[in-house]
Amino acid sequence: MLLSRCRWIIVFFGVLVVCSSGYAQTIRISYGGTSGYNVPIWVTQEAGLFKKYGLNGELIMISGAAQGMQAMLANETQFANTSGSAPINVTLQGADAVIIASSYDLIPYGFVVHKEIRSPADLKGKRIAIARFGGVTELAVKIALEKWGLSSKDITMIQAGADAQRIPAVQTGAVAASVLAPPGLFRATALGLRTIADISEMGGKFPTSTIFVMRSYLAQNRLTVKKFLMAFTEGLHFYAQAKDFSMAVMQKYTKLQDQEIASKTQDYYGKKTLLVPLTDPEAVKNAIPEKAAGRRPEEFYDNSVIQELVNEGFVESLKKKVK
Repeated sequence: MLLSRCRWIIVFFGVLVVCSSGYAQTIRISYGGTSGYNVPIWVTQEAGLFKKYGLNGELIMISGAAQGMQAMLANETQFANTSGSAPINVTLQGADAVIIASSYDLIPYGFVVHKEIRSPADLKGKRIAIARFGGVTELAVKIALEKWGLSSKDITMIQAGADAQRIPAVQTGAVAASVLAPPGLFRATALGLRTIADISEMGGKFPTSTIFVMRSYLAQNRLTVKKFLMAFTEGLHFYAQAKDFSMAVMQKYTKLQDQEIASKTQDYYGKKTLLVPLTDPEAVKNAIPEKAAGRRPEEFYDNSVIQELVNEGFVESLKKKVK
């Protein structure tokens, strides 16, 4: 609690400095859902860190990569916190988006099944619900199937939307299974659904939670991008240290009432969230579709601004603050 209060004092005076200057640039940031890997961007907003660095951040939830991309192309949003598959796919289509930070590069999904499914072999001929085609949930299913000696041809994947739609679908038997990330995963198991695999333990990296912008925006607004990443990087450190605050923010955005599930979710992500959000080329490579396998990972991300913050000592200063 003392750490949390001290951090709040730091943030509060940072906000006062910005407010006294009389100007904060407005930026709009989209995020794609309520999975726990979104919590750091919510924490950054709720802790006042965007304002601390001279930005007026507005968070907007936009479900679906296509809708999120349309908003960015129309300049309705300037930043997006989403799976790396979204900017990679739109770049392959000619949109030239670029990942500027990655905060989580594992695949945090549990494979949740209906009570009639006793083993992976029982999935043959059954329907499996994913959030949307082309996203990380589809990849998670494919990874699990491959580990079990099955293929996409053995099952039928259906696009079913957010956790709120997929959990009841598994409960009722409308689908045989789905893949869920915490807190949805823990909510499902609390309801009695069974998890037959933790996909994060099956190996491989993936840019599950990234920040991306358009390259033209990065070129024309590099200082704004730098301020954003200063706020976000500090938010990652705050998220990792101030568990009670982070849990409260998570519960606000996810409408999650169960304190135990919130705590489990914080622990699940907190241990493996990247405090220095440099993008790993291996993770990006795994997200490039097979049809574009010859493309280089470096075409899809730009670590230069985060690297500047490291070189300038900004990241080291954050480490000292949280000791």
